[in-house]
Amino acid sequence: MILSVHVLFAERLAAKHDAILCNDGPQEQAARVVAAIERVSAVTQFAPLPPGKVANLAGFGEAPIVYVTNDEEYLLLSDVAAALGWPLHKAHAWARKQHDFAIQDQRDHDEERGDGRLGWECLLDYIDLRLDLVEDDPEAKPDAGGRRWSSSGDWLISMDRLPLLLMHSPWGKEFMDNTLPAFGHAMRKAWGDKLKEIPTVTADGTPTGGNAYDDLFSTDGLTEDEAARRARRGPALDDEGDTG
Repeated sequence: MILSVHVLFAERLAAKHDAILCNDGPQEQAARVVAAIERVSAVTQFAPLPPGKVANLAGFGEAPIVYVTNDEEYLLLSDVAAALGWPLHKAHAWARKQHDFAIQDQRDHDEERGDGRLGWECLLDYIDLRLDLVEDDPEAKPDAGGRRWSSSGDWLISMDRLPLLLMHSPWGKEFMDNTLPAFGHAMRKAWGDKLKEIPTVTADGTPTGGNAYDDLFSTDGLTEDEAARRARRGPALDDEGDTG
């Protein structure tokens, strides 16, 4: 039953990308999606989620949650990219780089464990669905026929990685501005007055006379609840004091 639902998801995904499929047709590409999902299903319980549940992208849009494990939820990268106005080939390049980092982290974990086992714990945040896509890209160099394009793909991304994704999206600066007060509250909770003992310095090492508590982890005078609302306010670019 689960396999048949994986197949249905894969077929719908291939149909969604039909206009930009490259090299292979929808049947072959859907089969690769199923194989990618089955590899994950072999190491953790991994199931599709019926339509209806969506994730708030910190106020910058929404995207459906499409897969779940026992303790994690997954978004489809192409859904997130569309909601954020992010070209899929650029989002794909970000996911590829993060996956490469995760492979290195996993290798380090495996070597530290020292028992010869190959783990998956670092690899489940970025699941490459192995689609072969091609997108028009006005920033790319023209090919022999004069067309400008970039290769692309699609991924399942865990909700744990959503803040990192937003930081690298076209809304990265606005997201960081929105979340700094909430981050300040979190750091003050974790470290307390110890932060006041850490002096801040300029890029050349000159002391500013300030400290980490007030300078690096400022809350902009917002309460914790106000900071949490601001972190989810989306592209509010006008009033610095707006709590959203």
